Amino acid sequence: MKKQLARRADRLVSLFSGQAARSGYLAAVDQGTISLANFLATVILARNVTPTQLGVYGVGFTALRLVRAFQEGITIQPLNTYGASMDEASFKRYATSTSLIQILLAIGCSAGVALFGWLATRAGNDIAGPALFSLWFAFLWWQLQEYVRRLLYTRGDVPNAVINSVLANLVRLSLMVVWARQDGLSGIRGLDAIAWGSLVAMLPGLWQTRSFWTRDFDNLLSTWKRNWGFGRYIMGATMANWVSMEFYPVLTAGMISFAAAGAYRAVQNLVAPVHLILRATDTFLTPRLSKIYHDRGGAGLARQLRLTYIAVGLPTMALLSLAVLFPTQLLYLLYGDTYLEYSSLAVLMAVYYALWYAYWPLQTAFKAMHHSRPLFIANLAAIVAMFTMGIWFIYLWGVYGTVLGQALNALVLTIIHWMAWFALPREERSGPPRQEDG
Repeated sequence: MKKQLARRADRLVSLFSGQAARSGYLAAVDQGTISLANFLATVILARNVTPTQLGVYGVGFTALRLVRAFQEGITIQPLNTYGASMDEASFKRYATSTSLIQILLAIGCSAGVALFGWLATRAGNDIAGPALFSLWFAFLWWQLQEYVRRLLYTRGDVPNAVINSVLANLVRLSLMVVWARQDGLSGIRGLDAIAWGSLVAMLPGLWQTRSFWTRDFDNLLSTWKRNWGFGRYIMGATMANWVSMEFYPVLTAGMISFAAAGAYRAVQNLVAPVHLILRATDTFLTPRLSKIYHDRGGAGLARQLRLTYIAVGLPTMALLSLAVLFPTQLLYLLYGDTYLEYSSLAVLMAVYYALWYAYWPLQTAFKAMHHSRPLFIANLAAIVAMFTMGIWFIYLWGVYGTVLGQALNALVLTIIHWMAWFALPREERSGPPRQEDG
């Protein structure tokens, strides 16, 4: 009995101090760097440009997130799931082939947004047209740098991925500060700063990943079919998730006011660190779970999934508890008395984020198992809920209905994810490794 308790204690200690835990902490630092840079960039812009220019930047930044949905499905998530378990030679051939597809994707997206921007400008739209056209620069280099960064994650080189992120965001913020001091900052230049930071970081990133390239790469058409067969549902799920996550505040601004959308953002900031934790979990855990599933089968994956829920759940629930217990104090500390009337909204926000946590690690497990269809179906159901019950909630209860609608979305996602998990054959989610992979 004592030996069994000692083994469990050792496992608990290793959960927070082992090599995997240290890599997880670095992944959190990486995501924290990106989140902090996004926050500071918005602050710099808000203090130096007009609301119109800040809106140009905001729309452009949202467009980048939409493009990420295509990238996640076509290159990044297939690379994470297939590449993590490959031997070195196979990975080089596959990674080089996928990289060429990524380059073509980035060029295509860049050319497409430049064309739409040019057409809009010719049609007389002198705000949206130039803004759209300028996005070609960010679409091109941001995608390529993000791909290199995620390539490092796939092979477990988290430290170099963190260095790459820090470099990109240091360049980005430094340029914005310089332009602001020269009175040359604008919404478009805020987007250009993202592109320049990505370009500068991508150059050493190519050196960091030099061992992954080969002239003897896989057939591009075969790689495309393989990636598309798995990634199309990931792409659909990511796009659907973009709609359900990004569109609620837009609905709030349209149906109520921009002030209500601002109140939503203010309260959301109380639980923003949870967003960082969950995003870092997805980035770090997907390739790791893919390798575990390949090596140890469903039993190994299920065990790691339980440990992940514990490791992620402890800080998540602690942060949500703070927001629920001290909403007034936190709102006053951050904003003075401007948003104190919305302090009760923090409870609904905490419920929403708790439901998000309830399905997020499981979503990563589905990616690792190459089961992307449940993610797509779940997000489609969430979109239906948003455009029916969600809109009704906003109409009835304003900004409180916004968060209630998001909580409903998260509940739908949680239910469908767990139903799909238990619908899997028992040997697939708790059995030994399969004899052949793919």
